[in-house]
Amino acid sequence: MKLKAEIKKEIQSKQEKQLKRTLKLLSGSERRALTEFLQSGQAPGSKAFRNLKSNVQKSVLKLNLTSVEIMIKRVRNPISRFRFKMAKFSYENMLKSSAK
Repeated sequence: MKLKAEIKKEIQSKQEKQLKRTLKLLSGSERRALTEFLQSGQAPGSKAFRNLKSNVQKSVLKLNLTSVEIMIKRVRNPISRFRFKMAKFSYENMLKSSAK
């Protein structure tokens, strides 16, 4: 699925704001772990993700939730919307489980 430029721009700006907020709350080692994970391109739920500290996991999940929420809001195709809603549901469940 190709994303329109305006959707990409909106996702990028929201994620940058979210990332700035979360970086203020994390310690130095957690910041490094977060940037390394984001640069590696690993997905939430992967082995590398499970090895991260809970604060870093929460911030990664929140970043993904922001992009999924934008996609739900912008996409018109009902099948794609359902797919993004399922992704949102799974990310929210992962966020709840990482809080424990």
